[in-house]
Amino acid sequence: MSQLNAILKRYISEKVTLRQDEISEALDSCWPVVEEILEYVQLKDSRFAAMEIEGKGSYYERCKVGEPDEFDLMLVIKDLELDGDPYDDTEDDGMSAEPPTGFTRVMIEMGKEEIWRKNSCVNARGMLSASRVKAVFSSLVRSAIEELDYDESLVKVRSHGPAVTLTLTNYIDEKSYSIDLVPAIKDKTWPEDADEWKARSRRGWPNQKLVREIWKDGCHLVAKVPKGSTVPEGEKQFLWRFSFSGAEKTLFLEGGQGEASSCRKRVLRILKALKEQLELHPLTSYHLKTMLFYECEENPHHSHWSFDRLGERFMGLLLRLETCLSQRHCPHYFIRELNLFEMFSPQKCVELTGIIQTIRINPQRVLSHLME
Repeated sequence: MSQLNAILKRYISEKVTLRQDEISEALDSCWPVVEEILEYVQLKDSRFAAMEIEGKGSYYERCKVGEPDEFDLMLVIKDLELDGDPYDDTEDDGMSAEPPTGFTRVMIEMGKEEIWRKNSCVNARGMLSASRVKAVFSSLVRSAIEELDYDESLVKVRSHGPAVTLTLTNYIDEKSYSIDLVPAIKDKTWPEDADEWKARSRRGWPNQKLVREIWKDGCHLVAKVPKGSTVPEGEKQFLWRFSFSGAEKTLFLEGGQGEASSCRKRVLRILKALKEQLELHPLTSYHLKTMLFYECEENPHHSHWSFDRLGERFMGLLLRLETCLSQRHCPHYFIRELNLFEMFSPQKCVELTGIIQTIRINPQRVLSHLME
């Protein structure tokens, strides 16, 4: 395992490590433009005037690989913050079925829904349309780019999943940066769909204090239409997906004991670099992060993640990934009922299983080849 440790450290040095000067350069290039666009949105539509910007994703969890060219910003609409259940399911909401697992609906309180009637963001019963809120936000971002007179070849926008994605190109060196802007609602309650996570039997990771801190803080709701759902098309626009990005960030930043001497993030960054280098589509960073969380539960002690066990943890994660792909089943970390591989084709799972197995059988050979 010492040989594997050595080659993994070399792979990190050559393919994974972010340079601090590149991070500073990326932020200097992106932030003034993003800030100006968001200020425009806030001034143009009072409903978005009070937005709290929260950094989410790989860079903010310190798990980004390669160049610092992707940033995720969650934009929490403060006026929509929820202190209780998103909606009272005893009321007649006019919908034909319950929201699918992992999703909910938001009912605006009587008297507070008037400002959201503009652009048809609520229906007659005060039900908030996720699709319309995101569409309005997207339209404002597009207007900002036009009215602030940005060159459309250098500042582009597209709608993707729950995000409105800006692609910014530096005209001097032609480097491009991608910034996901995700409108969100803070839900201070913990969803019933994730109750199992609160009560899950664990061997020490995360500890009970951190578990309690996380579920007490609640989650976020983002606008994303469910795939393969039986919900009628006309009702999908009112569905908000639970997002646990805040909880995930907490687990990364506070979940380790003596994190400075832990190889946890290194293992994840290695896998993410392999995913990008080998183009393991449709695997995403989120799938790999989910695997890591389960591996942390399985190996809860700090000694399991010491630097001298980097190879061991790498092999463990590969085996977990291979097993999940072979079974076409990857349970969501917070809502185990959800299968993150549900939309993967059997053929693609067989193909990916073979690639991961090849790496696991002879990791030194594969890694050496990738560094040639």
